[in-house]
Amino acid sequence: MSIEIRIAKMDDLDTIARMEAVCFPPEESADKQKIQSRIEKFHGHFFVLTENEKIAGFINGLVSESPVLTDEMFEDANLYDENGSYQMILSLAVAPEFRGKGYGKLLLRHFVQCACESHLKGLTLTCKPELVEFYEKAGFRNHGKSDSVHGGFEWYEMRMTF
Repeated sequence: MSIEIRIAKMDDLDTIARMEAVCFPPEESADKQKIQSRIEKFHGHFFVLTENEKIAGFINGLVSESPVLTDEMFEDANLYDENGSYQMILSLAVAPEFRGKGYGKLLLRHFVQCACESHLKGLTLTCKPELVEFYEKAGFRNHGKSDSVHGGFEWYEMRMTF
């Protein structure tokens, strides 16, 4: 079995868009156009994990000067700031047929390592209550309920600082 994490390419767009739609509720998921903008604009901050060259999961996010993840960041890839100090995580997804193999942890670890190597100050994400423990085990600190109303859900702000 061959596992690789690489930068997402435009050729991956259809597969990623389908996976996003399967992994997230409609009111929360990014549509194909938003995913395309993210691939184009996030300059090395959008990765896919492949198993035997088939995309099994992905992670992406913009870089910002603010440590706070806002709802606008999910909507507008142009908020990406190449000179920002904080890595946001907008999506981490693993296709259902690939779950249980630790691929989400591998993608997250890779993203953290890239942020560290880029000398960023830290990472921020928002998650639903049932995922707080997963991110805490990965080294994120729970900063309590987020102001986010993305998709109409309750979110918790998680941060990792270096």
